[in-house]
Amino acid sequence: MNLEKFVRKNIWDMEAYSAARDLVAKGDYIFLDANENPYGNWNRYPDPLQIDPKTLLANIKGVKVANMVMGNGSDEILDLLYRISCNPQKDNVISLAPSYGMYYTLACLNDVEFREVMLDDDFDFLPSDILAKADQNTKIIIICSPNNPTGKAFDTNKILELVKNFNGLVVVDEAYNDFADMESCIKYLKDFDNLVVVQTFSKAWGLASLRAGVGYMSEELAKMVNKVKMPYNMDGFTQKSIIEKLQDLDGFQKQVTLLISERERLMKNLSSLPYIEKIYPSDSNFFMIKTPRHKELMDFVLKNGIILRSRHSMPKCQNCIRITVGTPEQNDKLFEVMKKF
Repeated sequence: MNLEKFVRKNIWDMEAYSAARDLVAKGDYIFLDANENPYGNWNRYPDPLQIDPKTLLANIKGVKVANMVMGNGSDEILDLLYRISCNPQKDNVISLAPSYGMYYTLACLNDVEFREVMLDDDFDFLPSDILAKADQNTKIIIICSPNNPTGKAFDTNKILELVKNFNGLVVVDEAYNDFADMESCIKYLKDFDNLVVVQTFSKAWGLASLRAGVGYMSEELAKMVNKVKMPYNMDGFTQKSIIEKLQDLDGFQKQVTLLISERERLMKNLSSLPYIEKIYPSDSNFFMIKTPRHKELMDFVLKNGIILRSRHSMPKCQNCIRITVGTPEQNDKLFEVMKKF
């Protein structure tokens, strides 16, 4: 991909903000460069390039640090991709429907046309339908896999067909990939410079409150995104917490395994309830149910102290409710409430 043609001219030509500490190696220095208060435990600015957590993560994912961008949640990384590539009121982005609503929100914020390709009745898509929607002003195709709210992971071959046949970025949002029985698309980064994989620490890693995401991409594109992002976009406490999580992979895997097991147990239990018309298969830490009594059910569980997510207003999701898998105790409570209903 010709990156210079892809990136907005003003972004390509701009000079990145540079902190003095970017120019020196790590060491035991006296810091008198950034107008910080010399007293306190959190008085210093965080590493703007997050080298320590990136180094650990690079070893786990099998990529180079230079292939990574870390952000204030994966939403920031997606926003940066919009901003460096899409000319307002001219370019467009394509995604699927139903899918994660933030893709549309980011298009609105960046004054970019947002085009949707409707999923079929099995919540799947044909690559040809997406490619047919693209034109010379389409800069990004976004595929959420496993998809939110449907929970379904898409065939990797379909995603790669898009990557091979689209002259722009194909962004694969893998927020829920850790719960799916399939490999990440990260393994294909070395083969395609127009592939971007976005992951988050909010789901399987359990750090949603801290807002931490990571994008994997070509070194050239990563340089461009790092040039545009805010210098200190990830705070020091978040970086420290990520490092602690990455040093406990056994604990991480046990928790993921438990959530998958609880997903299957909860789905099996709910399948016995006569008012549930359908339970959709899921590769995520959530799943959807369909019931003609969805509004009554939502109100009932709320009165019993449980919040679920109605997806009734989304395309192809009429009468659907999305249920996130909780702890075994929370899942038992939900089942008892739904039995009572």
